[in-house]
Amino acid sequence: MRLFRLAAPLLALSFVVGCGGSSAHIGSVNARAKQGTGFQTIQLEGHNRKFGVFLPLNYTPAKKWPTLVFLHGIGETGNNGQSCMNVGLGPEIAKRADTFPFIVIFPQTSGGWRGVSDDKVAIDALEQAKRQFAVDPDRVIVTGLSSGGYGAWRLAALYRDKFAAAVPMCGYAFDEGVPKLTTIPIWCWHNSGDWAVPSGGSKRMVEKINAAGGNARLTVPSAGGHDVWVAAYDHAPLYQWMLAQRRPGSAAAAGGN
Repeated sequence: MRLFRLAAPLLALSFVVGCGGSSAHIGSVNARAKQGTGFQTIQLEGHNRKFGVFLPLNYTPAKKWPTLVFLHGIGETGNNGQSCMNVGLGPEIAKRADTFPFIVIFPQTSGGWRGVSDDKVAIDALEQAKRQFAVDPDRVIVTGLSSGGYGAWRLAALYRDKFAAAVPMCGYAFDEGVPKLTTIPIWCWHNSGDWAVPSGGSKRMVEKINAAGGNARLTVPSAGGHDVWVAAYDHAPLYQWMLAQRRPGSAAAAGGN
Protein backbone atom coordinates (compact mmCIF):
# COMPACT_ATOMS: atom_id res chain seq x y z
CA MET A 1 0.00 0.00 0.00
CA ARG A 2 1.37 3.45 -0.94
CA LEU A 3 1.09 4.89 2.56
CA PHE A 4 3.46 2.28 3.92
CA ARG A 5 5.89 2.81 1.03
CA LEU A 6 5.75 6.50 1.85
CA ALA A 7 6.74 6.20 5.49
CA ALA A 8 10.09 4.40 5.38
CA PRO A 9 12.02 6.45 2.81
CA LEU A 10 10.61 9.74 4.08
CA LEU A 11 11.49 8.86 7.66
CA ALA A 12 15.07 8.37 6.51
CA LEU A 13 14.97 11.88 5.08
CA SER A 14 14.73 13.33 8.57
CA PHE A 15 18.42 12.55 8.94
CA VAL A 16 19.37 14.07 5.60
CA VAL A 17 17.11 17.06 4.86
CA GLY A 18 15.14 19.16 7.25
CA CYS A 19 15.98 17.88 10.74
CA GLY A 20 14.02 20.81 12.13
CA GLY A 21 16.32 23.35 10.49
CA SER A 22 17.25 26.66 12.10
CA SER A 23 14.85 29.30 13.38
CA ALA A 24 17.31 32.21 13.06
CA HIS A 25 15.29 33.68 10.19
CA ILE A 26 12.23 33.96 12.44
CA GLY A 27 14.03 36.11 14.98
CA SER A 28 15.59 38.22 12.25
CA VAL A 29 12.21 39.04 10.72
CA ASN A 30 10.39 39.55 14.00
CA ALA A 31 13.06 41.94 15.26
CA ARG A 32 11.94 44.50 12.70
CA ALA A 33 8.25 43.57 12.40
CA LYS A 34 5.59 45.73 13.96
CA GLN A 35 3.60 44.16 16.75
CA GLY A 36 1.16 41.51 15.55
CA THR A 37 2.98 40.80 12.27
CA GLY A 38 5.77 38.46 11.21
CA PHE A 39 6.15 34.87 12.38
CA GLN A 40 4.18 33.61 15.37
CA THR A 41 2.93 30.39 16.92
CA ILE A 42 -0.67 29.84 17.96
CA GLN A 43 -2.40 27.17 20.00
CA LEU A 44 -4.54 25.02 17.72
CA GLU A 45 -8.00 24.85 19.23
CA GLY A 46 -9.11 21.32 20.06
CA HIS A 47 -5.60 19.87 19.66
CA ASN A 48 -2.60 19.40 21.89
CA ARG A 49 -0.37 21.26 19.45
CA LYS A 50 0.44 24.64 17.97
CA PHE A 51 0.69 25.88 14.42
CA GLY A 52 2.73 28.63 12.83
CA VAL A 53 1.54 31.76 11.06
CA PHE A 54 3.27 34.46 9.06
CA LEU A 55 1.46 37.79 8.77
CA PRO A 56 2.83 40.25 6.19
CA LEU A 57 4.79 43.10 7.73
CA ASN A 58 2.22 45.54 6.29
CA TYR A 59 -0.71 43.40 7.43
CA THR A 60 -3.97 45.12 8.26
CA PRO A 61 -7.32 43.42 8.91
CA ALA A 62 -8.97 46.15 6.82
CA LYS A 63 -8.53 44.03 3.69
CA LYS A 64 -8.58 40.33 2.81
CA TRP A 65 -5.23 38.67 2.08
CA PRO A 66 -4.23 35.81 -0.24
CA THR A 67 -3.14 32.89 1.91
CA LEU A 68 -0.85 29.87 1.63
CA VAL A 69 -1.17 26.67 3.64
CA PHE A 70 2.31 25.12 3.83
CA LEU A 71 2.73 21.44 4.73
CA HIS A 72 6.16 20.57 6.12
CA GLY A 73 8.37 17.56 5.46
CA ILE A 74 9.00 14.59 7.74
CA GLY A 75 11.98 16.28 9.41
CA GLU A 76 9.84 19.09 10.79
CA THR A 77 7.18 17.04 12.56
CA GLY A 78 6.13 17.82 16.12
CA ASN A 79 3.64 20.00 17.97
CA ASN A 80 5.54 23.20 18.85
CA GLY A 81 4.33 25.18 15.83
CA GLN A 82 7.84 26.44 15.12
CA SER A 83 10.02 23.78 13.48
CA CYS A 84 7.42 23.59 10.69
CA MET A 85 8.52 27.12 9.73
CA ASN A 86 12.24 26.27 9.61
CA VAL A 87 12.59 24.45 6.27
CA GLY A 88 11.07 25.25 2.90
CA LEU A 89 8.79 28.25 2.70
CA GLY A 90 9.67 29.87 6.04
CA PRO A 91 13.30 30.75 5.17
CA GLU A 92 12.24 31.94 1.70
CA ILE A 93 9.65 34.26 3.23
CA ALA A 94 12.38 35.72 5.43
CA LYS A 95 14.45 36.67 2.36
CA ARG A 96 11.60 38.84 1.06
CA ALA A 97 9.64 39.48 4.24
CA ASP A 98 9.31 43.23 3.69
CA THR A 99 7.22 42.68 0.58
CA PHE A 100 5.85 39.13 0.99
CA PRO A 101 2.13 39.50 0.14
CA PHE A 102 0.62 36.32 1.62
CA ILE A 103 -0.62 35.25 5.00
CA VAL A 104 0.98 31.83 5.51
CA ILE A 105 -0.38 29.06 7.73
CA PHE A 106 2.05 26.37 8.89
CA PRO A 107 0.10 23.40 10.32
CA GLN A 108 2.24 20.80 12.06
CA THR A 109 1.61 17.10 12.38
CA SER A 110 3.45 14.52 14.47
CA GLY A 111 3.90 12.28 11.44
CA GLY A 112 3.57 12.54 7.69
CA TRP A 113 0.53 14.03 5.98
CA ARG A 114 -0.93 10.59 5.36
CA GLY A 115 -4.35 10.21 6.90
CA VAL A 116 -7.59 11.65 8.20
CA SER A 117 -6.09 12.87 11.49
CA ASP A 118 -3.35 14.74 9.60
CA ASP A 119 -5.94 16.25 7.25
CA LYS A 120 -7.88 17.48 10.28
CA VAL A 121 -4.82 19.23 11.74
CA ALA A 122 -4.31 21.17 8.50
CA ILE A 123 -7.95 22.04 7.90
CA ASP A 124 -8.54 23.02 11.54
CA ALA A 125 -5.51 25.34 11.39
CA LEU A 126 -6.87 26.92 8.21
CA GLU A 127 -10.34 27.42 9.64
CA GLN A 128 -8.98 28.90 12.87
CA ALA A 129 -6.77 31.28 10.88
CA LYS A 130 -9.83 32.39 8.92
CA ARG A 131 -11.52 33.31 12.21
CA GLN A 132 -8.51 35.14 13.63
CA PHE A 133 -7.04 36.88 10.58
CA ALA A 134 -8.18 38.54 7.36
CA VAL A 135 -7.82 35.46 5.15
CA ASP A 136 -9.40 35.75 1.71
CA PRO A 137 -11.28 32.42 1.45
CA ASP A 138 -11.27 32.65 -2.34
CA ARG A 139 -7.46 32.91 -2.53
CA VAL A 140 -6.17 30.04 -0.36
CA ILE A 141 -3.50 27.84 -1.93
CA VAL A 142 -2.11 24.60 -0.49
CA THR A 143 1.56 23.80 -0.98
CA GLY A 144 4.02 21.43 0.64
CA LEU A 145 7.26 19.53 0.24
CA SER A 146 8.18 15.85 0.43
CA SER A 147 5.66 14.31 2.85
CA GLY A 148 3.88 17.65 2.63
CA GLY A 149 3.91 17.38 -1.16
CA TYR A 150 1.86 14.22 -0.88
CA GLY A 151 -0.31 16.07 1.64
CA ALA A 152 -0.86 18.92 -0.83
CA TRP A 153 -2.14 16.48 -3.47
CA ARG A 154 -4.33 14.89 -0.82
CA LEU A 155 -5.85 18.06 0.65
CA ALA A 156 -6.46 19.59 -2.78
CA ALA A 157 -8.40 16.48 -3.78
CA LEU A 158 -10.30 15.84 -0.55
CA TYR A 159 -11.05 19.48 0.30
CA ARG A 160 -11.38 20.95 -3.16
CA ASP A 161 -13.85 23.61 -1.98
CA LYS A 162 -11.23 25.14 0.35
CA PHE A 163 -8.53 25.93 -2.21
CA ALA A 164 -7.92 28.08 -5.26
CA ALA A 165 -4.84 26.12 -6.39
CA ALA A 166 -2.24 23.57 -5.30
CA VAL A 167 1.56 23.55 -5.47
CA PRO A 168 2.84 20.08 -4.46
CA MET A 169 6.60 19.49 -4.40
CA CYS A 170 8.67 16.29 -4.50
CA GLY A 171 6.01 14.08 -2.93
CA TYR A 172 4.62 10.66 -3.73
CA ALA A 173 1.62 10.50 -6.05
CA PHE A 174 -1.96 10.45 -4.80
CA ASP A 175 -3.41 8.58 -7.78
CA GLU A 176 -6.82 8.02 -6.24
CA GLY A 177 -7.28 11.77 -6.04
CA VAL A 178 -6.91 12.40 -9.79
CA PRO A 179 -10.66 12.56 -10.56
CA LYS A 180 -11.07 15.32 -7.96
CA LEU A 181 -8.01 17.27 -9.10
CA THR A 182 -9.23 18.13 -12.58
CA THR A 183 -10.94 21.38 -11.51
CA ILE A 184 -8.09 22.99 -9.58
CA PRO A 185 -5.02 24.73 -11.09
CA ILE A 186 -1.85 22.86 -10.13
CA TRP A 187 1.83 23.69 -10.45
CA CYS A 188 3.92 20.70 -9.38
CA TRP A 189 7.71 20.77 -8.84
CA HIS A 190 10.12 17.84 -8.69
CA ASN A 191 13.87 17.56 -9.37
CA SER A 192 14.64 15.18 -12.22
CA GLY A 193 17.19 13.18 -10.24
CA ASP A 194 15.51 13.22 -6.84
CA TRP A 195 17.17 10.37 -4.95
CA ALA A 196 14.58 10.21 -2.18
CA VAL A 197 11.24 10.36 -3.99
CA PRO A 198 11.51 9.61 -7.72
CA SER A 199 10.00 12.25 -9.99
CA GLY A 200 7.99 9.67 -11.94
CA GLY A 201 5.05 9.90 -9.58
CA SER A 202 4.71 13.66 -10.09
CA LYS A 203 4.97 13.23 -13.85
CA ARG A 204 2.28 10.57 -13.78
CA MET A 205 -0.05 12.72 -11.67
CA VAL A 206 0.25 15.70 -14.01
CA GLU A 207 -0.22 13.53 -17.10
CA LYS A 208 -3.31 11.80 -15.67
CA ILE A 209 -4.88 15.03 -14.46
CA ASN A 210 -4.41 16.73 -17.82
CA ALA A 211 -5.61 13.66 -19.72
CA ALA A 212 -8.80 13.85 -17.65
CA GLY A 213 -9.32 17.47 -18.64
CA GLY A 214 -7.49 19.15 -15.76
CA ASN A 215 -5.12 22.09 -15.58
CA ALA A 216 -1.74 20.98 -14.22
CA ARG A 217 1.81 21.96 -15.03
CA LEU A 218 5.07 20.36 -13.99
CA THR A 219 8.48 21.96 -13.53
CA VAL A 220 11.37 19.48 -13.38
CA PRO A 221 14.72 21.17 -12.71
CA SER A 222 17.75 19.18 -13.85
CA ALA A 223 19.06 18.48 -10.36
CA GLY A 224 19.75 15.43 -8.27
CA GLY A 225 18.67 16.57 -4.83
CA HIS A 226 15.39 16.18 -3.03
CA ASP A 227 15.22 19.89 -2.19
CA VAL A 228 13.37 21.22 -5.23
CA TRP A 229 11.67 23.67 -2.86
CA VAL A 230 14.80 25.82 -2.85
CA ALA A 231 14.39 26.61 -6.56
CA ALA A 232 10.60 26.66 -6.44
CA TYR A 233 10.14 29.10 -3.56
CA ASP A 234 12.83 31.35 -5.04
CA HIS A 235 11.00 31.54 -8.37
CA ALA A 236 9.21 34.90 -8.68
CA PRO A 237 6.78 33.71 -11.41
CA LEU A 238 5.44 31.07 -9.01
CA TYR A 239 4.29 33.76 -6.58
CA GLN A 240 2.80 35.78 -9.44
CA TRP A 241 0.91 32.70 -10.57
CA MET A 242 -0.37 32.02 -7.07
CA LEU A 243 -1.55 35.61 -6.69
CA ALA A 244 -3.60 35.22 -9.87
CA GLN A 245 -5.59 32.20 -8.66
CA ARG A 246 -9.16 32.39 -7.40
CA ARG A 247 -11.46 29.68 -6.09
CA PRO A 248 -14.03 28.73 -8.75
CA GLY A 249 -17.27 30.58 -8.30
CA SER A 250 -15.72 33.59 -6.59
CA ALA A 251 -16.71 37.04 -7.82
CA ALA A 252 -13.25 37.68 -9.25
CA ALA A 253 -12.56 34.14 -10.43
CA ALA A 254 -9.48 34.03 -12.60
CA GLY A 255 -6.61 31.63 -13.01
CA GLY A 256 -5.31 29.03 -15.32
CA ASN A 257 -1.68 28.27 -15.94
